[in-house]
Amino acid sequence: MRNIFLGKTWHWIMIIVISGLLWLAGNAKLHVIHFNTFVVALLIGTVVVVLLVTRTTKPGEQVTRDVIEETDPDAELEAD
Repeated sequence: MRNIFLGKTWHWIMIIVISGLLWLAGNAKLHVIHFNTFVVALLIGTVVVVLLVTRTTKPGEQVTRDVIEETDPDAELEAD
């Protein structure tokens, strides 16, 4: 199963929790009635989740199925 579900277990739990919170916001029509509050909460939540994932992922840890190759930006400029 580790080859199918890449990432840490708490990442998958976080996706489930976020989906539940977004469903609750939609059910309460928060995105219609209190749009500004919804957008601010969405932005703050996004920043928190991105920071949590990036801070807890070790360098070199596999996070995607395909290998991400580092490219040299200077080499690309010289080729043009």
